[in-house]
Amino acid sequence: MASGCRDCSTCTKPGLVRLFQSWAVGALYLLTAGIAFVVKRGLMRHCPQCRHLLSNHARRRDGSFHD
Repeated sequence: MASGCRDCSTCTKPGLVRLFQSWAVGALYLLTAGIAFVVKRGLMRHCPQCRHLLSNHARRRDGSFHD
């Protein structure tokens, strides 16, 4: 399985930026006692390849991905 996809804005960020982003998200999960994690994982759609939010993926006007 690939580590990311080229249409995802999170996957295409530099490694250091992703590291700080993951630390910030982890702090958010701790501060909200896990409620933000449950909402994100339970109510939002994710990419099957990289498991990031589908709303962060680049799309064409017809709704298809840029692949």
